Amino acid sequence: VYDPLGLIETRNMYRYECMEVKHGRAAMLGFLHIILIQAGARFPGYLSPTAGLKFADVPSGCFASLEALPTAGWLQIMIVTAMAETGAGNVPDLPGPSGLAGGPTGLVKAGLLGQPQTADKAPGDIGGEIWQRYADPEERAFKLNAERNNGRAAMLGVTGCLIHELLGVDALYPTGGLGGAAPPPIFS
Repeated sequence: VYDPLGLIETRNMYRYECMEVKHGRAAMLGFLHIILIQAGARFPGYLSPTAGLKFADVPSGCFASLEALPTAGWLQIMIVTAMAETGAGNVPDLPGPSGLAGGPTGLVKAGLLGQPQTADKAPGDIGGEIWQRYADPEERAFKLNAERNNGRAAMLGVTGCLIHELLGVDALYPTGGLGGAAPPPIFS
């Protein structure tokens, strides 16, 4: 760790490690969103039946796709995020499919909504019982470093795509891609 002033020794870095892993995971999902939206991938059906908005109607720009989402959709996203953050979705008596790990409570006991980050867990260890754990310390350190580095790269990638779009060029092909224009969508 590059710390020429020795500041890491003066404060507890656990909270910052948790935030780095969390933001890295969100950025990896965000960058995947940008790639899929730019490629033309859309779910079938309606995004908002009451607003008459289909998934196919959502524009492909980073900001435009975010602005097209209705307020109720943003509220749903924030509720699910808060439930994953706090572990509120893991109610032990909530019935779920019996075929999943965890027995009759299935989805809930499996921890698909996540469990709260507590001080006794490693940073980012919020996945519940179904997440892979590594007993070998070297393999575990390698996997955690790979996840952190991928998260850091995704944070820079998302930032770069947003800046490109703010500058008025294509998010993934700022220099023009093929023959001066963005390539055609892969999914149509």
